[in-house]
Amino acid sequence: MNSAETRPWILIITHGLFGEELVKSCEMVLGKMEQVYCFSLLVGMPPEQLIEDVNKVLEQAPVNSIIFTDIYAGTPSNVGAVFSKKIKCPVICGVNLPMLIEAEMSRSDVEGEALAEKILEAGNQSIKNITKIANKR
Repeated sequence: MNSAETRPWILIITHGLFGEELVKSCEMVLGKMEQVYCFSLLVGMPPEQLIEDVNKVLEQAPVNSIIFTDIYAGTPSNVGAVFSKKIKCPVICGVNLPMLIEAEMSRSDVEGEALAEKILEAGNQSIKNITKIANKR
C-alpha cells in the first residue's frame, strides 16, 4: 500500500454546510484535497442518520483517520464521540481553517495522537486579538 492509501482520511461533521464551505476555503489556500468527507446535520435530520452516513465512510477509511466537529457537546460532536469509542480515532471539536490546513499538510507525515496535538496547537495559535496586536506600541 502506498502512503496515499494509508494516510489518515479527514471527516468533518458540522451543523449545516459549515464543513463543506470550510473545505472550499482550505482548497483556496492549498489546492484540491483528497480523502476529505463532510457530513452536515441539517434541520430535522435525526442523529441516527448522521451516524449511519459517517459509518459508511469510516468502514472504508484507514484506522488512523481523524474526525473534526464544530462545537463541543452539539450533535456533530456527540456523533464523533460515538466513533471515538467505537474505532478509537481522534475526534477534535472547534474546527477552524488553520486546523484543517495543518491537518492536510501534516497527515502524510504524522498520525494518531501526535497529529491531533499538532492540529490543536495550530488552532490555538491562530486565535489572536488583532486590535490588541495592532495597537501595541
